[in-house]
Amino acid sequence: MTRLTLTLLCCSLAFAAQAADVYKWKDAQGHVHYGDQPKNGSEKVNVSPANSEAEVKAGADAAAQRAQKVQDCGRKRDQLSSYQSAIRIVEKDALGNEKEYSEAERQKLIALKQKQIAEQCADVPAEDARSKSDAQNTP
Repeated sequence: MTRLTLTLLCCSLAFAAQAADVYKWKDAQGHVHYGDQPKNGSEKVNVSPANSEAEVKAGADAAAQRAQKVQDCGRKRDQLSSYQSAIRIVEKDALGNEKEYSEAERQKLIALKQKQIAEQCADVPAEDARSKSDAQNTP
C-alpha cells in the first residue's frame, strides 16, 4: 500500500511542478531573474514544455511521407498528361520486348490513372505535385 501511495505522491508532485506559474523580473542591477513566486514588478511568463524526441521524429516522418506523396502524385499527373497527349503508347518490359497499346487499352490506362489520382491525390493540389515533380526531373 505504501508503494502505491508513494507513486501517486510522486506523480502529483510532477504534475504540480509542471502546472506552477513562472515569473520574470529584473533586479536593481538589471539582471533578469525567474522564479515561481511573484516579486515587485514581475510579469508572468507562459512556459510550454519542449517537444519530446518522439514528437519531433513523428513530425519529421510525417513531413517526409507528405513530400513523397506530393512527388508520387506529380509523377501520376505527368503520366496521365502524357497518356492523354500521346497518339499511341508503347512500353518496353525488362527483356526489351515492346507492347503497343490499342486505342481502347490507352483509354483504359487513362481511366485507371484518373481513378488513382482521384483516390490517392485528392489532398495534393496539382500545382504542388507538378512543382515537386519538375524539381525532381531537373538535372
